[in-house]
This record gives sequence, C-alpha cells and structure tokens, in this order.
Amino acid sequence: MPEASEKKLVRYNTKIALWTTLAIIVFVFGLNIFNVLLKIENQTIDFRFNVRGIRVPQAPVKIIAVDEKSLREIGQWPWPRSVHAQLVRRLKADGVKCVFYDVMFPEPERTQEKMLGQLQSLLDSSDPNASSQENTVRNKVLADIQRFQESQDGDKEFAKAVKDVGNVFMLLQPLDTTYGKTQDASNSKVTGKTPDPDSLRFTEAELFGGFTQDFVQAKSLIVSIPGLQAADKDEGSTRCFPYGDDIYRFYPTVVSYDGKLIPHLSLQVVRSFLGDDQPIEIHDGQYAEVAGRKIPILSNGFAFIDYCGPTGTIPAISVTDVLNDRIKPGELKDCIAEIGTTVDGLEDVRPTPFSHNSPGVEINANIMENVIAKRFLYLAPEYLKYLLIILLAFAMWYLIPRLTPVQGTAVFLAIFAGYVALSCLLFSYSGLVIDVTHPLTAMTLCFGALTTYKFRTEVRHGRHMKNMFQSMVTPKVVDAILKLPSGIELGGEEKELTVMFSDIRGFTTYSEKHTAKEVIGVLNEYLTQMTNMVFVTEGTLDKYIGDAIMAFWGAPVIQEDHAYRACSTALGMTEFLHDVLWPKWKTEGKEKLEIGIGLNTGNMVVGFVGSQAIKNYTLIGDAVNLGSRLEGTTKEYRVEIIISEATYEKVQMDMLCRELDLIRVKGKTQPIRIYELVDRRFKAKPHIQEKVSVFAEGLALYRAQKWDEAIERFQKCLEVDPQDGPGSIFLERCHQLKKSPPGTGWDGVFVMKTK
Repeated sequence: MPEASEKKLVRYNTKIALWTTLAIIVFVFGLNIFNVLLKIENQTIDFRFNVRGIRVPQAPVKIIAVDEKSLREIGQWPWPRSVHAQLVRRLKADGVKCVFYDVMFPEPERTQEKMLGQLQSLLDSSDPNASSQENTVRNKVLADIQRFQESQDGDKEFAKAVKDVGNVFMLLQPLDTTYGKTQDASNSKVTGKTPDPDSLRFTEAELFGGFTQDFVQAKSLIVSIPGLQAADKDEGSTRCFPYGDDIYRFYPTVVSYDGKLIPHLSLQVVRSFLGDDQPIEIHDGQYAEVAGRKIPILSNGFAFIDYCGPTGTIPAISVTDVLNDRIKPGELKDCIAEIGTTVDGLEDVRPTPFSHNSPGVEINANIMENVIAKRFLYLAPEYLKYLLIILLAFAMWYLIPRLTPVQGTAVFLAIFAGYVALSCLLFSYSGLVIDVTHPLTAMTLCFGALTTYKFRTEVRHGRHMKNMFQSMVTPKVVDAILKLPSGIELGGEEKELTVMFSDIRGFTTYSEKHTAKEVIGVLNEYLTQMTNMVFVTEGTLDKYIGDAIMAFWGAPVIQEDHAYRACSTALGMTEFLHDVLWPKWKTEGKEKLEIGIGLNTGNMVVGFVGSQAIKNYTLIGDAVNLGSRLEGTTKEYRVEIIISEATYEKVQMDMLCRELDLIRVKGKTQPIRIYELVDRRFKAKPHIQEKVSVFAEGLALYRAQKWDEAIERFQKCLEVDPQDGPGSIFLERCHQLKKSPPGTGWDGVFVMKTK
C-alpha cells in the first residue's frame, strides 16, 4: 500500500526525460553513422531543389543535341565519322570556344566495311553461269569500291578535323569502378582496356593531401581510337554515380586509375575555356580548384551538382540545325558546345532531382555551368549536424514540461516547419545544404516520447490532485494546480502565507442543550456557507477541527495578495453570519452562533504531512500556531476578527483596522501587536471610523499612563458604540491601573493567561 500511494504522487520527472532525450540523441547518432536515413535525406535535397525552382543558367554552355530531328534528317545512329568531322568544323566556324564530345569512339568505323561486305556477298551470289564479260564487270565494280573505301577513311577524316579545330575534348571512360566499399555494376557487360597510364594524353589532376585510394577506383578504361586520342585537346571522365539511391546529385571530380587521377571532363573543358593552363588541384576533403574556382568536395572527391532546373533549362540546339546553318548568327560564339544524345532510345538518360529521365548530357552541362558561374552547393560540416540534433532534442526536453499538449504540439509544428523553411532558404540563397532528416527525427522522437510520458504521468497525477484538492479548493484552483510547471512540493516548502482559524464560541454548551440531529444540521449549514466563503477567494481548506475551520491562502497556487484574500474572507464570513444565517435561524427558532477568527501572515512550511500511506496537504510552523492563538484571543477582547501585525502591514491600505493591544501570548517571550479587522476602508460607516479613531487616541493615552484622559476617550468610544468590547475592557483597565499604577518601568504589554 505505501508504494502504491507513493506512485500516485509521481509527476513528470525531468531526470527521466533527460535520460530519454539522451538515449534518443545517441540512437539518431547511430542512424547517421550507418546511413540508415540517407535515402530520406537525399529526398529532402530533391525537395529543396523543387522549392527553389528553376534558376537561369549563368554560363555560355550549349547542348548540341543528337535528337529525334537529327536522326530523321541525318539517318540512323551511329552516324558516319565524316558527319562528326563536318560537325566539329561547323562549330569552329560558328565561333565555339570548346567542344565537349559526350560520345565515345572506342572502335574504328565499320560502316563502309559492312556495306562493302554486303555488296560483295550480293555479287558473289549472282548467276554462276554468267559470261566472262559479266564476271569482268563484277570484279571491276568490286575493285572500284575497294579503292573508294580506302580513299574515304572516316576515322582519319574525323581525326584530322579534330586536330585542325584544336578545341575538341574527348571521353576517357573508367570501368569496373569502386567507390568506398561500393562496387559499380552498371557497366559490368562492357569490356574495357588496361592501357599504361603514361601512354594516355589527359592532363592529370594534382593531389594535395590524402591518397589516390580515397577516390573512385577504376580497373579498366574505355578509350578513343588512337587517331582521335592523338588529335583531341584533352580528355577526362564523365562517370557519375548515384549517391545513396538512384538519383544523380553528385559527381566525382576525379577518378583514380593505376595511381593517376583522371579529372572529370567537364572540369577539363572549363579549365581550358577560362584560359587556365594549370592542372586541376584536389585538396583532400576540402575543395577542387579549377581556374581559381574552389569546388567544395567530400572526402571521396565527390561534389554536389547545383542543377539549374529540369530538362531544357540548359539551351539545346539540334545537330542538324548546326550542320545546315539554321541557327542565329553569333548564337554559338565564344561558348562551350557539348555534343550528346537526348533521345531516350539511345540509353543515355539519368534520374536527377528534377526529372527521372534526364539526358546524361544535361548533367555535364550543369557541372560546367556551376564552375563557370561559381554556383556551388556546400554540404554543412558533420559537427553542425550533431549540434542540430542535440539542440532540437533538448529544445523538446525543455519545452514539453512547460507547455500544455496543445501548446507543445503547436510549438513542435512551428519549429519543424521553421527548420524546413530555413533549410530551403539556406539552400536557395547561400548554397548551404544542412541536414534535415536527422535533427528533425531526433526532435520528433523526443516530442513523441516526452509528450507521451508527460501525458501518462500528468493524467495519473492530475486525477490524484483532483481527488486530493477538489474538497479543499475551488475547481479553478485545482486547474491552476495542475498547470503548475513544477507541481507541488511533496516534501514541503517554506512560503509566506496567511492562515485563518475560525471557531464557534460556546459550541460545547450549545451541543449539550440540543439533540445530535439539531447540532449536526446547524453545524453542516454553518460549515458549508463558511467554506464557500473560503472558496470564493480561492483559499485552501486545510481541515475541520470539530466546529473550527482552518484555511490558508498563498498555496498551493501562488497568490501575491494572500493577506488581502484572507481578510476579505473573514469579513465575508461575519457579514454572512450576521445578515443571512442569524435572521434565518431566528425565523426557525434557533439560537444564533457567534464566531471568532484569527489571522496571521508569515513563513510557514506547507506540503504533504502524514504517514507513507496517508498524507494531508497542510501547514506547520510557529506562524500557524500564532494564528490559532489569535483566534482564541478574540474571546478576551470580545471582537470577531483579530489579525497579527504582519497581516496588518499588508492590508492597512485596503482594510480598516484598529490596534487592540501589545500582548505576550502563552509560550512566547516576545510581545506581539494585535489588530481588530473592522471593515473594508471604502465600506466602513462614519461612526465606525470615529470609533476606531477615538479608540486609537485612548490607547495612546493608556500607554502614556494618562489614566483620566484615556478614560474619557474610552467612554467616548462606548458612546459611539455601547457594545464595543475593547472599549469596555480598556475602560475597566484604566480604572484599575489608576488605583494601582504600574510604575515607570511598565511596557504596556498585556500577558495572556490562556491559549
């Protein structure tokens, strides 16, 4: 039983909440370390791209598209190398500064050989009985075709065109790649070569810090035919990898092959376009430098792609329009022309944040635009992610116990939405990519766990508090108790409060003269009405002590005006007794009851007092005992309400009081000054105010031992109110002291003989 009782008093425990919060933080740290939420975080990046929307490209990059229109007019893909030769010459003539060839030429052209073989097969299948003249003609045709084929070498024509224009960049594609612990299987069916890296013509990137093993590793390469390798200006990779899911958001700035770093071809082209003859620099885990531009990179050399928008945002021109001079004059002047396929059927499509079937040529175009326009996305440092996880989790730990469930939910949603909005603003205007998933996951888990914990403990505690206090205070105060952030101090706390003791005079005699039924009926009626008076001022009913009432103000809910509330209650009790109960009892033939009330203000210990099984919310302390003594003192001075000096000092501006005496109660050595609570100042009638004033004059003369003058003032007091108890008492004292003066050492203190 004691344990069960203790459990009822359990409230929201901040230590338990703290440990729960710390456990959630550690859990989310683990999710981050093992990349459990990486796919969701990537999706938030796509969301930020779409919130930002399209931005206008700031660099002269044009896509020369192998599109449906070109295939219709030029013919089936792949095209003869002579077409490519014509294209690069045409682009040079149009003023293109750099040509990015996003098409591989790993094998010699076989179109003419195929046509010759087909023709020879056709001729060989002709009539065997043909005449010698027919056979001679057939052999002559074959010889002419062979001579034509030898004179029309498409590879040589294309290589010569590339060498002549001097601005063409070709692919050097890595195969059988690994990055981190991930094996790339996208090109497992393609067989590459393993050439000596020193035989390759690309401009190698320079590494500053770190190791080549830190980057994407390639075991083989797809390279262009020797003639093109010898003719192009530079080479590089265009391999991109989906990072965490199937969407292409990053690209490797370099790929490692046999200890050498092959730059991304986009960076090679930009380096030349910007007139930089220095190699690309890779500063391990920090940035890749191209023509003075520092591209933020991850530890494995990957960089974010800041896409301008969906397919079509980067301007595209059909190959056939270039070849047939159907473009505006100067449209391609001083630009980068990237030649690549945009037709879905040619299998060069990649999913991006804006589209699930974007042509691969678009990715490279966006990379070049980013570097030229200095538009980079920066991944926030890892420590910031951990800091945000901790901050948002502890924000919930701090706020949940201080807010109602509705308020807590509103604040949680506001912080959640605000954080998402902040991440979008940082992404759009500064290029900073902060982690969204992990901090919000930590915050959401803390909100859910702590709100559930608070709800369960608060509901249980709320029921207990309601059961405990609903008979002690008004429902309004009960609601206020349940809203207290720190609850009620179960072990007791010292506070300045005002306590009231009210007692019925002569109730024992009354009980002896009436039947038990009559006594209980009158007592219940009296206690009900007087308790209602306590509740009107939101006081706390401590207990009934027989016919006595003990109540206090200032706890469990803080009330700065507790003394005023107590005095108002005491006056209300006497007024209700005089104006309502006495007339009612008179008509019912019942005796009237008189009461005495004592009030004291001071530091008291308030809390749950009792055994482990049963506790009462009550007061203890000397200040409480003094309040009880003051109630008893009302009999001596024949007044209804006596308050202490401490209470008087707090209400003197609002309440009409008169000083009664300086007394020494039993068990105390220090004298105390007591006052009668007469009425509210704004309500007191003139003759009452006159009585108080005359009595004060008489009391001053009494303490000065001017007995005749004091007697005159007390007599005047009785003329104003013949029933005034203090006036009669002090008039009698003056006559006695006049006969037997106390002497010069008299301090005017009256010693109480009873409690």
